Amino acid sequence: MYKWPLNVNNASWVDRLRICGFFLNPANRWTQDKFVRRYEEAFRRYVGSARAVFVSSGSTANTLLAMMLKDKSAGLKTDRNIIVFPSTTWATSVGPFIREGFAPKFIDITFDDLSIDLGQLENYLDQNHEKVEAVFITSLLGFVPDMNRLHKIILKFKQVKFMFDNCEATFSKDYDRTNISSFITSTTSTYFGHGTSSVEGGFIFTNSQEEYDYFVMARNHGMTRHIQSDRRDQYGNPKVDPRFDFRLIGNNFRNTDINAFIGLLDFKRIESYIERRSELYEKFLDNIDDLRYITVRSREVIGNGESVPFCLPIICRSTPDKEEARERKLRVTSACERLGIETRPIISGFLGY
Repeated sequence: MYKWPLNVNNASWVDRLRICGFFLNPANRWTQDKFVRRYEEAFRRYVGSARAVFVSSGSTANTLLAMMLKDKSAGLKTDRNIIVFPSTTWATSVGPFIREGFAPKFIDITFDDLSIDLGQLENYLDQNHEKVEAVFITSLLGFVPDMNRLHKIILKFKQVKFMFDNCEATFSKDYDRTNISSFITSTTSTYFGHGTSSVEGGFIFTNSQEEYDYFVMARNHGMTRHIQSDRRDQYGNPKVDPRFDFRLIGNNFRNTDINAFIGLLDFKRIESYIERRSELYEKFLDNIDDLRYITVRSREVIGNGESVPFCLPIICRSTPDKEEARERKLRVTSACERLGIETRPIISGFLGY
């Protein structure tokens, strides 16, 4: 048992009483219903995207992105089979695309923001954009890339789809102080350990009506009946009972009103979370030796985004003696263990195949 765990259950006693009330109310459905719609609308407004889809996890959200790209290109004669990722990301950011048959291309990150090196990315796209279907950027640990430069790259390569995995950057912002999930198709996670929690859950944010329709159908077994009524005609088969009309091969990636209700309770506290996370991060960072450890500062300058740190990364600087660097890391982790502070590696292993 850690004295200082990575996260704790942040439900208040009032929250717990309200959750009890939810279960005791016979008018409430426990599966996907009105609270899912309310949660989607609350998150959509907060992020500033046109549409939001609540699903069972952040990993599920990424899976739906991969499915969409595969179905979009199905039957087309195209050489676009590459998805570009940062070299440091999560298995469930890469795995769904490999499973759908895409080839991953990894580009190194920069220690300035732990995000993909935009210079290397632009150079790679200059030579290979005709083979690239999409670039899936991870805002690792809540830090965002140089958003001003990223916007310019997106405009330069309009034939390539750019997407964000913001599972740890739910609160981070663009250089114009809008949420970074607002302008390109993005995902985030509402898992227990992330910025705001519905216990389990994830979101897809999109400004495209067609993408939204796809995600809603694919989330619900591929059925058309969950599409807005004024758009069902363009997807439905008039020869099939509309209650069981399957437009595409989907799955049950829905979330529940239980999780949405819990998520809405926690959602009320997000501004205090942002303020507290940023305050604590800077306080701890001021006590880290910059000569021995690489530190990543939350940027708040014009021309770049504003990061809301997810945690405190401690990265040992390289030394000519690799054994010394390993010992330095061991001293840090051992000290944390001894003091009851929970830690984990930022990332481990190779994510290719």
